[in-house]
Amino acid sequence: MTGLPDDPALPNDAASPEERRERMRHLLSKELAQVDSPGTAEAVAQRLEELAAGKTQYEEEERAAQAPDNTPPPPVKGDGRPVDEAAAVLLQAAGAAVAPVPEPPPAVDAAKEVLAAPAQTRPPEVERGRSLLKDAVLRRMGPLQALDARLYLAVNTFPHAPWSDLVAQQITFWATGGWIWAGGLVLARLLGVRRTRGALSALLPSMMGATWIVEHPIKAYFRRRRPFIDIVRAMVVGKKPGSWSFPSGHTASSFACAWILSKRWPRQAGAFFALAGAVGFSRVYVGAHYPGDVLIGAITGTALSELIHRFNALLRRWDA
Repeated sequence: MTGLPDDPALPNDAASPEERRERMRHLLSKELAQVDSPGTAEAVAQRLEELAAGKTQYEEEERAAQAPDNTPPPPVKGDGRPVDEAAAVLLQAAGAAVAPVPEPPPAVDAAKEVLAAPAQTRPPEVERGRSLLKDAVLRRMGPLQALDARLYLAVNTFPHAPWSDLVAQQITFWATGGWIWAGGLVLARLLGVRRTRGALSALLPSMMGATWIVEHPIKAYFRRRRPFIDIVRAMVVGKKPGSWSFPSGHTASSFACAWILSKRWPRQAGAFFALAGAVGFSRVYVGAHYPGDVLIGAITGTALSELIHRFNALLRRWDA
């Protein structure tokens, strides 16, 4: 433990960001250490749902934006019972996660250290409580949601070597919007690869159209009314809280491009879709998406790509 004060009501402006981070880390560790049985974990999970009931992510964002200096308020204290105190501290960390500020609040960094860091970095009693609480939260999810979360956890328990983290981050950067696929086509053209003439004009409308539709109208539709409890659950499971994660835009644009290229080079279709799949896997690996986000992103991107391609072909016939 850190030896920091136990009083969670200490004003935020009475300490530096580093001190606030350490205080929240201490509080989370202390409360998780008291979760010593499946029954206690189930009670904390139930209390979390009760406290978050009726809240939406946007209501929490508005509350955080109206707070002085955009800092999260002091944690809500329960009635003194371990169950209430644990739920209150977890809820405050989740509230800080959706605060609309450029830099993550100290509470978010603390939550990542305690809830999402490798197990060996936590004291045994804290790891026991975290594991029990995670299992309790998963049991309270619907079957499909729980399966999605368990698949996410399976991927994120892979060893994360520095080189693989770097590769995943580079994939995320270069695959944004699908432009790396267009760049690859330009390079292939310069190198004299056969059948590249006209490939870019076929690729760009599908790539740009699928990306825009997923990133704007589709994500805007699904982000409305996102329950705040989803943010709480995500933090407990270990996923990075994201405002608009369904479906995955990176995956949609990559599968849109892979579909168009596979129509022009059918023999290389396996390689194109393998590359698109690697992009989707990287989004789960880096903690940005659940597998369900990636799966729906792949299906949506492919379907939109084909629809846009057919629409463009119809326009060209009309103009002929």
